[in-house]
Amino acid sequence: MHEYRFMQAILEAILARISDYTSEVKVKEVALTVGAFEVHSEAAARQAFQVLAQGTVLENSRLTLTIIPPRCECWACGFANLVPWESRGQPDLLPVAECPRCGMPMRLTGGRGVEAIELVLADPAESV
Repeated sequence: MHEYRFMQAILEAILARISDYTSEVKVKEVALTVGAFEVHSEAAARQAFQVLAQGTVLENSRLTLTIIPPRCECWACGFANLVPWESRGQPDLLPVAECPRCGMPMRLTGGRGVEAIELVLADPAESV
């Protein structure tokens, strides 16, 4: 359900932006760069995109999804790294986790929000 609300907000924003040009615009690809905490299931996000794009100018476009993992930074030992996307256990991790090096609490930063939305438009000559 989360992915549907998330994708609905993104598609509504895109469609509102291009609404004046919908008769002239053919979108080939929607490229999203989002934080890992925004997408609990990549498969569900892709399915939501397909369902919600039906009947719009986005209907036949391809979704390219780039997921940015959060960073972890340990206050005690200075360990810093990206948190592997596959290793997260819960859909919404708290902003604190155990450091793999020293076992002390470390903070998680990033991995939230939409970093970029890019549209790849078809060449008007292609539709002739």
